[in-house]
Amino acid sequence: MAELNMDFNPSDVPEDDRSFEPLPAGDYTMQVIDSELKDTKSGSGQQLVLTLEVIEGPHSNRRVWDRLNIRNQNADAQRIAQRSLADLCLAVGIQSLRNSEELHFKPFIGAVKIREDKTGQYGPQNTVRYKVRGGGAPRVAAPSTAPQQQVSRPAATGAKPWQRATA
Repeated sequence: MAELNMDFNPSDVPEDDRSFEPLPAGDYTMQVIDSELKDTKSGSGQQLVLTLEVIEGPHSNRRVWDRLNIRNQNADAQRIAQRSLADLCLAVGIQSLRNSEELHFKPFIGAVKIREDKTGQYGPQNTVRYKVRGGGAPRVAAPSTAPQQQVSRPAATGAKPWQRATA
């Protein structure tokens, strides 16, 4: 039991304006904010459950969940999940992963799509593919405090640098 030390009246709390509809399809700057390794429903494998958060734009702070069957009796399911995890690692610049917390709070571009449940049992859900751009995560350049060096370029002579005569 916990003493609240206040009178809480639920009718004084404004309506919740958060949307539980899937994110519109598109590319979003995101980050992993939580991860957990769970047994699959059958108990025969494990899935890495990732909580992803949009960190820029009008959908900032919206969350998407991804479940990666990184250990599964179904070889295709395991291969697909491990490829997704590999893409995420590459997108955030991780070459070797031992602990999923190493993925946390590193920005990446996620290609979000909407998947319809073919059985009709569930509503539409988001899926995410991790975009690897140039072999690393999107980087935000920090302003440099170092003095800028001027790079001198040779005057154009018409010849390519490797064709110029050396003295």
